[in-house]
Amino acid sequence: MRREYLVIGLVTAVAGLVVSGSDAWAKPPPLPNLVRHGSFERPRIPVGSSHSFASIPGWHLAFGPGVEIQNHVAGDPAVGDQFVELDSDASSGIYQRVPTAAHRLYRLQFSFSPRPGTSAAENVLVVRWRGRVVATISADARELTHTDWRLYALKVRGTGGATRLEFDDGGASNSVGTYIDGVSVMRWRGH
Repeated sequence: MRREYLVIGLVTAVAGLVVSGSDAWAKPPPLPNLVRHGSFERPRIPVGSSHSFASIPGWHLAFGPGVEIQNHVAGDPAVGDQFVELDSDASSGIYQRVPTAAHRLYRLQFSFSPRPGTSAAENVLVVRWRGRVVATISADARELTHTDWRLYALKVRGTGGATRLEFDDGGASNSVGTYIDGVSVMRWRGH
């Protein structure tokens, strides 16, 4: 009988090590997003509508007539229910000051889609970090009937204090084109 308890105890101990060991290989928890309102869910607008604002929570107008939020008007969002079009009545740009540590590396991530039914000349996204252009992306959507979101990730360096992140429409200023959604800045793992 003593042997049975020993075998059961040994099996229980091994099972406990296997379960505990698998936790050690679990995926690390996600790092916090330093961008405020990167999926453009506020202010809330009705489904099937768009609205232009002078500024929205977390974001300010860099140039242009306004920040246009869409909710399932000319395409579906990448994240949540709403996204920003950077060519509302004319080309525009938005920015946010992101809290960063000096010399620390960060992962800047965002989704971009051209507006369905428009040319590459109307869908040019210019991404700026610390005032410098870090990416220029363009896509042709003349054959598209739905949004075609692509995820982009860039490695950027912090300045300490607040670092300016800006997204600009660099295409034709004609009230159509250049969608963004799902913006995040997270500390680069390992630093």
